[in-house]
Amino acid sequence: MRHLWFALLLLVAFCSVAQANPTACTLLTAAEMGEVIGSTLTSEADDRGAQTKCSYSPQDGFTPYAELQINWNDGKPGMAGAAAMRGQLKDVTSELAGLGDEATSVGPMILIRRGADLITLVLSGVSDSSTKAKLIYAIVDGRLPKPDSSKPAR
Repeated sequence: MRHLWFALLLLVAFCSVAQANPTACTLLTAAEMGEVIGSTLTSEADDRGAQTKCSYSPQDGFTPYAELQINWNDGKPGMAGAAAMRGQLKDVTSELAGLGDEATSVGPMILIRRGADLITLVLSGVSDSSTKAKLIYAIVDGRLPKPDSSKPAR
């Protein structure tokens, strides 16, 4: 009987181990981002806590420049913060359709809620950034685990 309890305990331990979230730079490589925005880019990762960020820069010069950041479980608070600033930033803020569960842009920054998570894209010096943001989001969305619909988005 003791062996059965031990086996059950091991089974529960192995099943409850959470998978690590993917990093932004592995979700979208510098070569892939460069292909979308039309430039040869390098990437730099900044992963900490519940956030993963990848900054993409040209080998020479300052633009085009891009960032992909994901804040795990920060979708609702992030969008609430953007909504709170909308009145003060109305000249540079707009709602975007076709990206995640909801999306808004503030200047070159695009905030996208995907389930419980907040995805932030920054595209600077990029022509037709809305179309390219949709391409980037489609790639990232296809590589992320599907949102857990049993958990309410925060």
